[in-house]
Amino acid sequence: MLNQIITSTILILFLLLLSVFLERRINPCLKYALWLLVVVKLLIPLPYFETHLSVLNLVSRIRPESAPHRFIDNGSANFPGTLPETEPDQSAGTDATPSASQESPDQSTSFQGNACQENTFQKNAFQGNSFQENAFQDTSSQENASQDISFQANSSQMMFFPKIAGILTALWICGILLCGGTFLWSGLRFQRWLRHNRIFTGMYMDRLSIYEVPGLGTPCLAGVFAPAIYVNREHHFDKVQLSYILAHEYTHFRHGDHIWAVARCICVAIYWYNPFVWLAARRSASDGELACDAGTLKQIGEENRILYAKTLILAANNLSQQTNMRIPGYRTGAAGGMKEMKRRIKLLKNKPRTRLITLAVTLILCCGMIGCTYGSAANDNRGGAQVSPELTDTLPPAAQTDTQKTESENETEMQTESNTAIEIETETETAPEPESASPESMVYHNTTLYRAPEPGQVCILVQPSMVRDYLDYYYIPSGDAQDQLQSLMARTEPDWQKNSDHSIIAGQNLKETGYQLYYEDRIYTVFEGGYLYTTDVDEERGGVESLVRSEALCDLTQQLLSENLGYEPVDITQIHDIVSARLDVCSIFTDWEFYSQTITDPDTLALFEDWFCNARYILWGAGCGNENACLELTLSDGNVIRLSMAIDSCSNFGVNGVYYDYRPKASWDNTAFYHLFDEIPWNA
Repeated sequence: MLNQIITSTILILFLLLLSVFLERRINPCLKYALWLLVVVKLLIPLPYFETHLSVLNLVSRIRPESAPHRFIDNGSANFPGTLPETEPDQSAGTDATPSASQESPDQSTSFQGNACQENTFQKNAFQGNSFQENAFQDTSSQENASQDISFQANSSQMMFFPKIAGILTALWICGILLCGGTFLWSGLRFQRWLRHNRIFTGMYMDRLSIYEVPGLGTPCLAGVFAPAIYVNREHHFDKVQLSYILAHEYTHFRHGDHIWAVARCICVAIYWYNPFVWLAARRSASDGELACDAGTLKQIGEENRILYAKTLILAANNLSQQTNMRIPGYRTGAAGGMKEMKRRIKLLKNKPRTRLITLAVTLILCCGMIGCTYGSAANDNRGGAQVSPELTDTLPPAAQTDTQKTESENETEMQTESNTAIEIETETETAPEPESASPESMVYHNTTLYRAPEPGQVCILVQPSMVRDYLDYYYIPSGDAQDQLQSLMARTEPDWQKNSDHSIIAGQNLKETGYQLYYEDRIYTVFEGGYLYTTDVDEERGGVESLVRSEALCDLTQQLLSENLGYEPVDITQIHDIVSARLDVCSIFTDWEFYSQTITDPDTLALFEDWFCNARYILWGAGCGNENACLELTLSDGNVIRLSMAIDSCSNFGVNGVYYDYRPKASWDNTAFYHLFDEIPWNA
């Protein structure tokens, strides 16, 4: 049982890491199929085979020896097999308790192995009492007392461990009944509720019945033996959206996800004590939805990707409004939580491309992991004897030398690998900057940002909310991301119009996203909704401006910023229930010394909430020394919002490049704000 726990946990951890790594590198259907390895490992008894790849080889080296070894080493049980039966008289004049170094391999082996051998050993140990009394009748009373105590102690151990095993087994069975009963009860309860409230509306593909159910949180495929599609008639899907929903649930049916849902429940019920099995069930269900999305797009056409994504978002919104019907059971749903939905939408926008090299490496890794976790420890000694750690000193000198040499070699190899990893990491961290970049740079979220753009590259100008040397920096994507950005940017042609003080922006009432794009010596300010604004000087018309829309370009840029910099839009109206506020500052008013102070006073925090939550948006940003001070607000829900505070008399702050004016009245500057941090030595 312990071996199964160890190997299955390692296999699950491997697949969890692989699932994250392959998120955007392989077809979701192939990635989802990898979870079959866990189901087979957990539910199907496999034939016994030994392999040197098995992780159990390592476990067997560090795991304590079995109970029979401890009996022999301690000399606690003397039984007929340990003394020459033909010479019983000789045993009276010698030490009847053989030491570890005096045991032969056959003797130490004969009492290892299965439960039958252990029972035989226990029986012989008890029967050996009379023999011990005869064999040791000439010994001192002190030696006899010591042996009796040792024998009784080991006998108690032999009786104690079966009791513990029985208790653990009973606890495990109770957990299975409780967990499995909960799943079964919830599933039957949900099916009963569906049967009492459903209205038949037709068939889909002549294979699945379609029912309308009022109060259903999300469209779903429910049922194991007679699956059917259930939708909520109160959700106002139009005809096209409803067809996408039906296609989604039909894809679940084709993939057999209603059966896999049952398999996941069985795995969790049996291995309820292993938290990694719960994580695997959750992640595999999430990967199943991604695979279903990919299969649905094949059915409805890749050109309908955006409309399909909007349908999923609508279904998720309906689900969030009806959380009372989110009952666990043997079913699949079109919508999940908003975090999961965000993950699905990202993959819909950027379809993973399965490369041959990625597929080959994945298959090789999986085959290696099968050998590591499916096989049993290799037993080089066919007699079944294992050398106890306590018997190391009794090995021949040559064997000791080989053992020590092996351990030394292993340590040397591990140290070499560690040094290699450190060298690689160091090389990665000190990667050369682009030739055109200025020496000034900063590392933000393990990504290098530069002070100057790189010619010929699409560069993203950002203003991260933190204390920094300069107001803005350039993030320069590379590889496939850079190629996609250049391709999209090349298709974005400016639509020049006469410039009249940013009249296009004023008319559209647009809001900045907090970042700009630099390409071919031109700066594009990005606004919400996928709009790009830029200006130029025309020989005839003078100043001209352009506002074009490229949602694909802006979505890709935002995705890169979110994944690599954690640079995302922040809704300041969500600044509520502040539990602490920490100001980091390094400015002219502190003689360019860095200081930090945290405030937890409820009255002051309530004042901050009123100021910042009601701040007014500033178009075209601000340049008031916002790089020299950062206010970190920790909210009661655990979220952290960072504001780049102006250090001059301007009362504004920036949130990842988007600026707001927080003054409560017209005649007010930020002195009232900074003086609240009275532990910082201000020089003005």
